Amino acid sequence: MFAKLLKKTLIVVLGMGAFGGTVFSQDLQIKFKPKNPEEIMALQWEDLMSQADLAAILDAPPVSHDGYGWDDKFSPSSPVENAFQRAMQSFDVNPELLGKRILLPGFIVPITFNEEREVTEFFLVPFFGACIHVPPPPPNQIVHVTYDSGFKLESMYDAYYILGELSSQVVRHELADSAYSLNAEHLELYDY
Repeated sequence: MFAKLLKKTLIVVLGMGAFGGTVFSQDLQIKFKPKNPEEIMALQWEDLMSQADLAAILDAPPVSHDGYGWDDKFSPSSPVENAFQRAMQSFDVNPELLGKRILLPGFIVPITFNEEREVTEFFLVPFFGACIHVPPPPPNQIVHVTYDSGFKLESMYDAYYILGELSSQVVRHELADSAYSLNAEHLELYDY
């Protein structure tokens, strides 16, 4: 059941991307005016995945409901099941995005607070509750973000736009592992 729910969640998340890996345009519902907007790529979450990982997740194997764990029913001889398991733990990044300024909406999982109790380090994730209420997404679907200015996180239910240069620095943390990192230039509430 968990794999079926995870597959449905990922398909919904992957299918509801707001941007489609396009060059930034003024049509987005952002309130700030970024410097050099022609350099910004507006992304969907699936843009962060390798094509092999995306294909494996969208072609997830059927799940048996007659046991306790979902992954203990996978057959080691099944290429589809092996590809799915690898994709769910993948650190494979999209090399075309590295070093680019990107704009990506997502939910915030705080990691570090400053003395004013403002969030200065967090994971940006594609859906609410990731890393906290459900197992984390694959590492290539998590972005580790630092925001030196800090901000007050009013509600974990709120989504945010994050703008910054994307790198492939791996971050391992007790909550999750991320394949991407970003030092945020700007963040703001996502209106949807």
